[in-house]
Amino acid sequence: MKTRLCSAAVGIIILIVVLSFFQTPVLNFAIMVVALLAMHEFLTATKINRNKLLSAMAYLVTAAFPFVPMQKELNLLPLFLLPYIAVLFMILLRTHQDTRVEDIALTFMMSIGIPLSLAAAVYLRDNNGHALGMYYLLLALSCAWYSDSGAYFVGKACGKHKLCPQISPHKTVEGLIGGLVSCILLNLLTGFCYEKICALTGVVVQINYLRLILISPLASLISVLGDLSFSMIKRQFSVKDFGNIMPGHGGVLDRFDSVLFTLPFIYATTLCFPICTLG
Repeated sequence: MKTRLCSAAVGIIILIVVLSFFQTPVLNFAIMVVALLAMHEFLTATKINRNKLLSAMAYLVTAAFPFVPMQKELNLLPLFLLPYIAVLFMILLRTHQDTRVEDIALTFMMSIGIPLSLAAAVYLRDNNGHALGMYYLLLALSCAWYSDSGAYFVGKACGKHKLCPQISPHKTVEGLIGGLVSCILLNLLTGFCYEKICALTGVVVQINYLRLILISPLASLISVLGDLSFSMIKRQFSVKDFGNIMPGHGGVLDRFDSVLFTLPFIYATTLCFPICTLG
Protein backbone atom coordinates (compact mmCIF):
# COMPACT_ATOMS: atom_id res chain seq x y z
CA MET A 1 0.00 0.00 0.00
CA LYS A 2 2.83 2.40 0.89
CA THR A 3 4.43 1.79 -2.50
CA ARG A 4 1.12 2.40 -4.30
CA LEU A 5 0.57 5.67 -2.43
CA CYS A 6 4.11 6.90 -3.13
CA SER A 7 3.74 6.13 -6.83
CA ALA A 8 0.36 7.86 -6.88
CA ALA A 9 1.86 10.94 -5.21
CA VAL A 10 4.61 11.15 -7.82
CA GLY A 11 2.02 10.73 -10.57
CA ILE A 12 -0.11 13.54 -9.14
CA ILE A 13 2.90 15.86 -9.01
CA ILE A 14 3.71 15.12 -12.66
CA LEU A 15 0.04 15.70 -13.57
CA ILE A 16 0.04 19.09 -11.80
CA VAL A 17 3.20 20.12 -13.66
CA VAL A 18 1.68 19.13 -17.02
CA LEU A 19 -1.60 20.89 -16.26
CA SER A 20 0.28 24.07 -15.39
CA PHE A 21 1.26 24.13 -19.07
CA PHE A 22 -2.22 23.10 -20.21
CA GLN A 23 -2.49 25.69 -23.00
CA THR A 24 0.92 24.89 -24.47
CA PRO A 25 2.37 22.06 -26.59
CA VAL A 26 3.62 20.54 -23.32
CA LEU A 27 0.25 18.78 -23.02
CA ASN A 28 0.61 17.38 -26.55
CA PHE A 29 4.12 16.19 -25.75
CA ALA A 30 3.01 14.60 -22.46
CA ILE A 31 0.19 12.75 -24.22
CA MET A 32 2.69 11.56 -26.84
CA VAL A 33 5.04 10.23 -24.15
CA VAL A 34 2.22 8.37 -22.36
CA ALA A 35 0.97 6.94 -25.67
CA LEU A 36 4.46 5.78 -26.68
CA LEU A 37 5.06 4.15 -23.29
CA ALA A 38 1.68 2.42 -23.48
CA MET A 39 2.39 1.24 -27.02
CA HIS A 40 5.81 -0.05 -25.98
CA GLU A 41 4.27 -2.01 -23.10
CA PHE A 42 1.64 -3.50 -25.38
CA LEU A 43 4.16 -4.52 -28.05
CA THR A 44 6.40 -6.04 -25.38
CA ALA A 45 3.58 -7.97 -23.68
CA THR A 46 2.39 -9.41 -27.00
CA LYS A 47 6.00 -9.99 -28.17
CA ILE A 48 5.28 -8.05 -31.36
CA ASN A 49 8.32 -5.92 -30.47
CA ARG A 50 10.50 -8.70 -31.89
CA ASN A 51 9.57 -7.30 -35.30
CA LYS A 52 11.59 -4.08 -35.25
CA LEU A 53 10.17 -2.76 -38.51
CA LEU A 54 6.57 -3.27 -37.40
CA SER A 55 7.30 -1.74 -34.00
CA ALA A 56 8.97 1.32 -35.56
CA MET A 57 5.90 1.94 -37.74
CA ALA A 58 3.61 1.63 -34.71
CA TYR A 59 5.71 4.11 -32.71
CA LEU A 60 5.75 6.58 -35.60
CA VAL A 61 1.98 6.56 -35.97
CA THR A 62 1.45 6.68 -32.21
CA ALA A 63 3.69 9.72 -31.81
CA ALA A 64 1.91 11.68 -34.55
CA PHE A 65 -1.68 11.65 -33.25
CA PRO A 66 -1.39 14.12 -30.33
CA PHE A 67 0.00 16.81 -32.64
CA VAL A 68 -2.70 16.67 -35.33
CA PRO A 69 -5.70 18.98 -34.68
CA MET A 70 -9.02 17.16 -34.51
CA GLN A 71 -10.52 18.70 -37.64
CA LYS A 72 -7.43 18.01 -39.74
CA GLU A 73 -7.29 14.51 -38.30
CA LEU A 74 -10.86 13.80 -39.39
CA ASN A 75 -10.07 15.07 -42.88
CA LEU A 76 -6.79 13.20 -43.20
CA LEU A 77 -7.78 9.94 -41.52
CA PRO A 78 -9.39 8.34 -44.60
CA LEU A 79 -6.32 9.28 -46.67
CA PHE A 80 -4.03 7.89 -44.01
CA LEU A 81 -5.67 4.58 -43.14
CA LEU A 82 -5.45 2.79 -46.48
CA PRO A 83 -1.74 3.59 -47.06
CA TYR A 84 -1.02 2.62 -43.46
CA ILE A 85 -2.75 -0.73 -43.92
CA ALA A 86 -0.80 -1.22 -47.15
CA VAL A 87 2.50 -0.52 -45.37
CA LEU A 88 1.62 -3.00 -42.62
CA PHE A 89 0.93 -5.71 -45.18
CA MET A 90 4.18 -4.89 -46.95
CA ILE A 91 5.93 -5.47 -43.62
CA LEU A 92 4.02 -8.75 -43.27
CA LEU A 93 5.19 -9.85 -46.73
CA ARG A 94 8.78 -8.96 -45.90
CA THR A 95 8.78 -10.65 -42.47
CA HIS A 96 6.15 -13.35 -42.99
CA GLN A 97 8.34 -16.11 -41.58
CA ASP A 98 8.37 -14.44 -38.16
CA THR A 99 5.17 -12.37 -38.25
CA ARG A 100 1.57 -13.51 -37.97
CA VAL A 101 -1.45 -11.80 -39.47
CA GLU A 102 -2.72 -11.39 -35.90
CA ASP A 103 0.35 -9.28 -35.13
CA ILE A 104 -0.52 -6.93 -37.97
CA ALA A 105 -4.15 -6.65 -36.81
CA LEU A 106 -3.18 -5.98 -33.18
CA THR A 107 -0.59 -3.42 -34.19
CA PHE A 108 -3.06 -1.60 -36.40
CA MET A 109 -5.78 -1.59 -33.75
CA MET A 110 -3.60 -0.40 -30.88
CA SER A 111 -1.44 2.08 -32.81
CA ILE A 112 -4.67 3.84 -33.78
CA GLY A 113 -6.76 3.19 -30.65
CA ILE A 114 -4.28 4.10 -27.92
CA PRO A 115 -3.07 7.49 -29.24
CA LEU A 116 -6.50 8.46 -30.59
CA SER A 117 -8.09 7.83 -27.19
CA LEU A 118 -5.38 9.74 -25.31
CA ALA A 119 -5.42 12.58 -27.85
CA ALA A 120 -8.99 13.28 -26.69
CA ALA A 121 -7.29 15.22 -23.87
CA VAL A 122 -5.91 17.62 -26.49
CA TYR A 123 -9.28 17.84 -28.27
CA LEU A 124 -10.97 18.72 -24.96
CA ARG A 125 -8.58 21.64 -24.58
CA ASP A 126 -8.77 22.82 -28.18
CA ASN A 127 -12.58 22.65 -28.34
CA ASN A 128 -13.43 24.09 -24.92
CA GLY A 129 -10.69 26.49 -23.92
CA HIS A 130 -8.65 26.58 -20.75
CA ALA A 131 -11.15 26.50 -17.86
CA LEU A 132 -13.71 24.12 -19.37
CA GLY A 133 -11.13 21.97 -21.14
CA MET A 134 -9.14 21.43 -17.96
CA TYR A 135 -12.28 20.52 -16.02
CA TYR A 136 -13.32 17.97 -18.64
CA LEU A 137 -9.83 16.44 -18.65
CA LEU A 138 -9.86 16.20 -14.85
CA LEU A 139 -13.34 14.68 -15.03
CA ALA A 140 -12.19 11.98 -17.47
CA LEU A 141 -9.23 11.12 -15.25
CA SER A 142 -11.34 11.28 -12.09
CA CYS A 143 -14.05 8.97 -13.41
CA ALA A 144 -11.42 6.32 -14.05
CA TRP A 145 -9.32 6.75 -10.93
CA TYR A 146 -12.12 7.46 -8.43
CA SER A 147 -13.92 4.35 -9.66
CA ASP A 148 -10.78 2.24 -9.43
CA SER A 149 -9.88 3.49 -5.94
CA GLY A 150 -13.43 3.14 -4.65
CA ALA A 151 -13.71 -0.37 -6.06
CA TYR A 152 -10.34 -1.33 -4.55
CA PHE A 153 -11.10 -0.20 -1.00
CA VAL A 154 -14.74 -1.34 -0.92
CA GLY A 155 -13.85 -4.65 -2.54
CA LYS A 156 -11.02 -5.20 -0.08
CA ALA A 157 -13.28 -4.36 2.88
CA CYS A 158 -16.43 -6.29 2.02
CA GLY A 159 -16.10 -7.87 -1.42
CA LYS A 160 -17.61 -11.36 -1.53
CA HIS A 161 -19.17 -11.88 -4.96
CA LYS A 162 -16.68 -12.17 -7.82
CA LEU A 163 -17.38 -9.97 -10.84
CA CYS A 164 -15.27 -11.66 -13.55
CA PRO A 165 -13.16 -14.30 -11.78
CA GLN A 166 -11.55 -15.68 -14.94
CA ILE A 167 -10.49 -12.25 -16.19
CA SER A 168 -9.83 -10.27 -13.01
CA PRO A 169 -10.12 -12.50 -9.93
CA HIS A 170 -9.85 -9.65 -7.42
CA LYS A 171 -12.78 -7.62 -8.77
CA THR A 172 -16.07 -7.99 -6.95
CA VAL A 173 -19.67 -6.86 -7.41
CA GLU A 174 -19.42 -4.97 -4.12
CA GLY A 175 -16.30 -3.24 -5.41
CA LEU A 176 -18.10 -2.29 -8.62
CA ILE A 177 -20.92 -0.68 -6.62
CA GLY A 178 -18.41 1.04 -4.35
CA GLY A 179 -16.62 2.40 -7.40
CA LEU A 180 -19.87 3.76 -8.86
CA VAL A 181 -20.85 5.51 -5.63
CA SER A 182 -17.32 6.85 -5.10
CA CYS A 183 -17.24 8.20 -8.63
CA ILE A 184 -20.52 10.09 -8.20
CA LEU A 185 -19.76 11.56 -4.77
CA LEU A 186 -16.14 12.49 -5.47
CA ASN A 187 -17.01 13.98 -8.85
CA LEU A 188 -19.58 16.22 -7.12
CA LEU A 189 -16.96 17.27 -4.58
CA THR A 190 -14.33 17.87 -7.27
CA GLY A 191 -16.79 19.91 -9.34
CA PHE A 192 -17.70 22.07 -6.33
CA CYS A 193 -14.01 22.66 -5.52
CA TYR A 194 -13.21 23.44 -9.15
CA GLU A 195 -15.97 26.07 -9.30
CA LYS A 196 -14.61 27.73 -6.14
CA ILE A 197 -10.99 27.67 -7.33
CA CYS A 198 -11.96 29.18 -10.70
CA ALA A 199 -13.99 31.87 -8.91
CA LEU A 200 -10.88 32.86 -6.95
CA THR A 201 -9.08 33.46 -10.25
CA GLY A 202 -11.94 35.53 -11.63
CA VAL A 203 -13.33 32.83 -13.92
CA VAL A 204 -16.97 31.83 -13.43
CA VAL A 205 -17.52 28.14 -14.21
CA GLN A 206 -21.01 26.73 -13.79
CA ILE A 207 -21.34 22.96 -13.48
CA ASN A 208 -24.64 21.24 -14.17
CA TYR A 209 -24.65 18.85 -11.22
CA LEU A 210 -27.68 16.93 -12.44
CA ARG A 211 -25.89 16.10 -15.68
CA LEU A 212 -22.75 15.28 -13.71
CA ILE A 213 -24.73 12.80 -11.58
CA LEU A 214 -26.11 11.19 -14.76
CA ILE A 215 -22.75 11.02 -16.54
CA SER A 216 -20.62 9.79 -13.61
CA PRO A 217 -22.04 6.24 -13.25
CA LEU A 218 -21.90 5.73 -17.03
CA ALA A 219 -18.30 6.86 -17.11
CA SER A 220 -17.54 4.63 -14.13
CA LEU A 221 -18.97 1.58 -15.91
CA ILE A 222 -17.03 2.47 -19.06
CA SER A 223 -13.85 2.70 -17.01
CA VAL A 224 -14.50 -0.83 -15.70
CA LEU A 225 -14.93 -1.99 -19.30
CA GLY A 226 -11.51 -0.56 -20.11
CA ASP A 227 -9.95 -2.17 -17.06
CA LEU A 228 -11.44 -5.59 -17.82
CA SER A 229 -10.56 -5.36 -21.52
CA PHE A 230 -6.87 -4.89 -20.84
CA SER A 231 -6.95 -7.44 -18.03
CA MET A 232 -8.22 -9.94 -20.57
CA ILE A 233 -5.33 -9.08 -22.88
CA LYS A 234 -2.90 -9.71 -20.03
CA ARG A 235 -4.51 -13.07 -19.29
CA GLN A 236 -4.38 -14.17 -22.91
CA PHE A 237 -0.71 -13.25 -23.19
CA SER A 238 0.16 -14.56 -19.70
CA VAL A 239 1.57 -11.37 -18.21
CA LYS A 240 0.82 -10.07 -14.71
CA ASP A 241 1.43 -6.40 -15.49
CA PHE A 242 2.17 -4.52 -18.68
CA GLY A 243 5.22 -2.92 -17.06
CA ASN A 244 6.81 -1.75 -13.81
CA ILE A 245 7.35 1.96 -14.43
CA MET A 246 4.91 2.74 -11.59
CA PRO A 247 5.79 0.56 -8.56
CA GLY A 248 2.66 -0.84 -6.96
CA HIS A 249 0.56 -0.04 -10.02
CA GLY A 250 2.46 -1.72 -12.85
CA GLY A 251 2.95 -0.03 -16.17
CA VAL A 252 1.40 2.92 -17.95
CA LEU A 253 -1.25 0.68 -19.51
CA ASP A 254 -2.11 -0.77 -16.11
CA ARG A 255 -2.79 2.75 -14.83
CA PHE A 256 -4.34 4.25 -17.99
CA ASP A 257 -6.41 1.31 -19.28
CA SER A 258 -9.60 2.83 -17.86
CA VAL A 259 -8.64 6.33 -18.97
CA LEU A 260 -8.36 5.08 -22.56
CA PHE A 261 -12.12 4.52 -22.40
CA THR A 262 -13.25 7.47 -20.25
CA LEU A 263 -11.37 10.16 -22.20
CA PRO A 264 -13.21 9.65 -25.52
CA PHE A 265 -16.48 9.15 -23.62
CA ILE A 266 -16.17 12.50 -21.83
CA TYR A 267 -15.11 14.13 -25.10
CA ALA A 268 -18.28 12.78 -26.74
CA THR A 269 -20.45 14.15 -23.90
CA THR A 270 -19.00 17.63 -24.40
CA LEU A 271 -20.30 17.60 -27.98
CA CYS A 272 -23.92 16.68 -27.21
CA PHE A 273 -24.39 16.79 -23.42
CA PRO A 274 -22.10 19.52 -21.96
CA ILE A 275 -21.71 19.41 -18.21
CA CYS A 276 -20.24 22.83 -17.53
CA THR A 277 -20.33 26.32 -19.03
CA LEU A 278 -18.67 29.67 -18.47
CA GLY A 279 -20.82 32.10 -16.50
